[in-house]
Amino acid sequence: MIMTYDFIQTAKYNKIFRSQIDKALVSNSKTEIYTNMHKLTFLPASQVVIITAKSDTSAFRYKIVPKKITYQALTKMLDGKWDSIVPGDITDL
Repeated sequence: MIMTYDFIQTAKYNKIFRSQIDKALVSNSKTEIYTNMHKLTFLPASQVVIITAKSDTSAFRYKIVPKKITYQALTKMLDGKWDSIVPGDITDL
């Protein structure tokens, strides 16, 4: 089943995808990264990434709940430190 955070699993096993995320986290420009199902929009001014379905017409858009995640929380997720994410680091859109 496709879910909102499935891109994290992809990043664990796909070094190219992980590298794209790491570069977006340090970039000063808005960056969009796509997977087969997800769209990740990095907003450096507010230090958040917006996670949505790849498109509004995607068959999976109902299973991918849009989220706003701080860069700090995303880094913790990628490092497997889910327990250290604090309230407010992840919000529904």
